[in-house]
Amino acid sequence: MNTAVLIIEDNDAQRAALEEFVNGIKEIQATVYAAPDGEIAQSVLSDRQIDLVLSDLMLPDTTGIELVKIIKKRNSQIPVIMMTGQPAVETAIAAIREGADDYLVKPVDLIHLKKKILNLLENRRLRTENQQLRERLQNEFQVNNIIGSSEGLRRVLEKCRQVAPTDVTVLIEGESGTGKELIANLLHENSPRSNKPFVTVNCGAITKTLLESELFGVVKGAYTGADKSRPGYFETANGGTIFLDEIGEMDLESQVRLLRVLEEREVMRIGSSQTIPVDVRIIAATNRHLLDSIDAAEFREDLYYRLSVIRLELPPLRERSSDIPLLFNHMIVGLNDKYGKSVRGLSDELRQFMSAYDWPGNIRQFRNVLEGMVVLATDDILQKNDLPPELLAGSKARQQNAEKLMHQIIPNLKLADYEKLIIARNLALQSGNREKTAAVLGISERTLYRKIKEYDLN
Repeated sequence: MNTAVLIIEDNDAQRAALEEFVNGIKEIQATVYAAPDGEIAQSVLSDRQIDLVLSDLMLPDTTGIELVKIIKKRNSQIPVIMMTGQPAVETAIAAIREGADDYLVKPVDLIHLKKKILNLLENRRLRTENQQLRERLQNEFQVNNIIGSSEGLRRVLEKCRQVAPTDVTVLIEGESGTGKELIANLLHENSPRSNKPFVTVNCGAITKTLLESELFGVVKGAYTGADKSRPGYFETANGGTIFLDEIGEMDLESQVRLLRVLEEREVMRIGSSQTIPVDVRIIAATNRHLLDSIDAAEFREDLYYRLSVIRLELPPLRERSSDIPLLFNHMIVGLNDKYGKSVRGLSDELRQFMSAYDWPGNIRQFRNVLEGMVVLATDDILQKNDLPPELLAGSKARQQNAEKLMHQIIPNLKLADYEKLIIARNLALQSGNREKTAAVLGISERTLYRKIKEYDLN
C-alpha cells in the first residue's frame, strides 16, 4: 500500500535518519514529507492527504501536544506517534490524553517504531473500511419486504441497521407469524456476508435424533443408514449466515454441541473425531420465552447468553395496527396479479375491524385472510362481510364473553384474587400446560411463571 507519512522533527540529523528509515519500510511504500516545526507541518497537512504523523514532542514554535490537537481536529482518523527525550510518565499521559495514538522515548528503537507504524496504519485501514461499509449500508439498507412505519417496528429496523454490518450473534424473539425469518434475511442481505450462503434451519421441524447430523454433518457408517459422508448445515453455510429458527425446540444434548460451535467456531461430524473450522454468523429465533425455558430446565442458560448478544423483539401485529393499511397496499398488488383481480381498497368498517382485531397469527394470518378475501372478491372494495365466517364468529364470541364477564364481577373482591382464580382455572383447563395457558390468557410464559410463583399455584 502507498502511504503518506509526515515527520515533524527540528533536529536535522534525526529528521533525515527518520526519513531514510520510513522510506525503507517496504510494507507501506511510503511517501515521506518532513517539517522542522509546527508551522510548516500545518502547511503540509493543508496541502497533502497524510496517513500518519511522527512528531517530536518539543518543537521550536509549539509543542507536540498542541500540534496533535490541531491534527486531530483536522482529521481524527490520522494516527499520531509522539517522540520525546523526556521519559516522564506524566508527559506520555498528557500526549495520549490529547489524542496521540502512541508514544516513544528517544533514542527511538527503530524495530519498535516500525511495528507501531504498521499496527497503526492497519488499524486505520480497518476503521476506514468499516466506516465506508456503514455509510454504504446507510444508503443501501434494503427493507423491501419489511413493511410498516409503527414505532415498535422502526426501533427494530434501526437496531438492524446498526447490527447488520457486524458478525455479532443475534436472537430474534417474537410470536409466530411476526416475520422473524424476514428480519434474519434482512440482516444477512445487508452484511458483508451477503454474497455467501444464507441457510435456514427449522429446529422444530427436524426430529431430535436427526437434528445433530443435519446441523453438524455425518461420516459414513456413523449409524445405520449413514451410507455416505455429508456436510451439515454449518459447513454449508461457511462464510455466510445460518438462521436457527425455533431454537427453543432444540434438545439439551444438541444445545451442548451448538454451544461448542459458538465458543470454538468449529464442528465435528457425527461419528468423527476430527474438527472442521467454520466461519459462520449465527442468527437464532424463537417464539418461546427462553428465560421461562431456562427456569424449567429445558434450555441452557449459558447458550441463551451466547445467542442473545443482541436481542431483537418483534412486536405482534396487534401492537402495530397502524401498519395494517401499509401491509394491505403491499400485499394487494401481488394478490391481484396472482388471481387476476382488481381489489383496490378496504371499506371503513373492514379497516376498523382489522385494526381492532388481535390477529393471533400475526402477519401470516393477515396475509392468508386477505388472500382468501381477494380470491372470492366480487367488488374492488373489500367489505367486512367478505371476512371468513370463523373470524367474524370468533370476534363476536370474544365480545359476548367480555359482556357476560362484566355481569359476573363480584363487588369488593380484590383484583389480585380475581387474577389468581383466573390463572388457576385456566391452568386446570389446560392440564397444567403453561405454554397453552399463557396463550389463552394473552400473556407471556415468563409472566405466567412469575404469577404462578407469586400465587403459589404449583
